[in-house]
Amino acid sequence: MTDAADLLRFDGQVALITGSGRGLGREYALMLASRGCKIMVNDVNHADADTTVADIHALGSGAAASYASVENGEAIVSETLAAFGRLDILVNNAGILTPETWAELPAASWQKTLDVNLTGVFSVTRAAWPVLVKAKYGRVILVASPAVFGAGVAAYAASKAALLGLGASLQFEARKLRLPQLRINTIIPFADTRMTRDFAQQVDEKRAQQGKKPAPSPPAQLMAVMGASKVAAMVAWLAHRDCEAQATIHEAGAGFFSQLRWARSAPLFVTAKEGVIGAPQPEHIRAGLATLADFDNGDVAPMGDGSMGGPNPVARVLSHL
Repeated sequence: MTDAADLLRFDGQVALITGSGRGLGREYALMLASRGCKIMVNDVNHADADTTVADIHALGSGAAASYASVENGEAIVSETLAAFGRLDILVNNAGILTPETWAELPAASWQKTLDVNLTGVFSVTRAAWPVLVKAKYGRVILVASPAVFGAGVAAYAASKAALLGLGASLQFEARKLRLPQLRINTIIPFADTRMTRDFAQQVDEKRAQQGKKPAPSPPAQLMAVMGASKVAAMVAWLAHRDCEAQATIHEAGAGFFSQLRWARSAPLFVTAKEGVIGAPQPEHIRAGLATLADFDNGDVAPMGDGSMGGPNPVARVLSHL
């Protein structure tokens, strides 16, 4: 057990956490509040937001509620500054998930998902950015989803995958401004929440309308270890001033944590050095499939440094030649 004197504390700091009235966002808020952080609880559901605020007060920390949509980031950040006078940590957690598969996905649902999950992150982060830049300090955490690996929710997956690029780009912006203490990272949480349960119910209702049986339920033993509270430790670490991570992607859930990176395979060169004059042909790719599947002799693409993945293909070819 960690000695009390060695606990990671957030005394004197303020965190704005979107979608923190319930689920994962609520657990992030309670974790930070338990360690001295003041919290702006943002949630469009007034009752949920107020409950979380009351629970934070019971922990002995300060909290206030903002009911504005993340599509109005200026309002949320203004309310945070009015309530606490500062902003140190931003956790972009708010999101929506609808059950449409690709074949039945209407344009309106696609757009609404992007408006909340992606443009909402833009809106809040863009409003908070000048505050963090002026302070020359900040921790920004973007919340993606396992859906980025492939799931039957195209709009949700697309909106969450976009955050991976956004986080790396924002970190590069901070580096250009020479602000080493403005650090942006992304998490992919695995958890059982009301949003995921509501989604499962919506899927079953749709299956029933189609005359299909309900989808198999996950084992109770699995759900028991997937509480939202088991993700919060990673958020707290990435939000802490001692954390030096920049433009990273971390998975978190059920007591499991990992860091993800973009792996690049061994390089397949099709150049004059290989006796190829002119443009490569598709047959060259076919002949090089074993090389393209060789990740043992590849490398890891850097994130957030402006190099767009390290030396570009032209530089690599020139070095090869």
